[in-house]
Amino acid sequence: GAEFEMIDVGGIDRSSPSFPNPFGQIPALSDGDVQLFESGAILLYLAQKYGGMDSPEKLASVSKWVVWANAALDPIVFKENESGQVLDTGLKSRPRKIERFEEILEGRQWLLGDEFSVADVAVASYLLYGIMFFPDLNMRKWPNIARYMAAAAQRPAYGKAFGAKTAAMLAQKCSGPLSEDEKKFGFF
Repeated sequence: GAEFEMIDVGGIDRSSPSFPNPFGQIPALSDGDVQLFESGAILLYLAQKYGGMDSPEKLASVSKWVVWANAALDPIVFKENESGQVLDTGLKSRPRKIERFEEILEGRQWLLGDEFSVADVAVASYLLYGIMFFPDLNMRKWPNIARYMAAAAQRPAYGKAFGAKTAAMLAQKCSGPLSEDEKKFGFF
């Protein structure tokens, strides 16, 4: 991957016109003269500039997943009120799209096959955020999704971005053995 610098935005005036997100929120990216906000826009930019997605066909292979993550997966993972406060997650049940995603991942390491891409950054991030927000969430009821999430959390770049302790905890929650209570109450 490309080298990057993470900045602690706690010490930055996010209301400044020079901040890349005009709404003062994160994520935001400055890359030379380019300023971007919104995770999907940032990922697609990075895919084109640094990730080898330099043709419409290649870009389409990741774009569909980045857009799906933002448009379809986000509202499943995060149930929000009108103010945008996260109240719950749809991952406690068995949403149809998640059941289908479990089937899609059968026999695949990553969304594009054996190659990790920004498509995986978008999708796996939402899924892993689900566990961060809802620590008791059991994703192992979907073995392919849990395997996928654990592999994403174990990537060195994920550890660099979120911290080794968080990455290890998330990987363990996705790949660790079922507890006796989980077995007893039929989580599988």
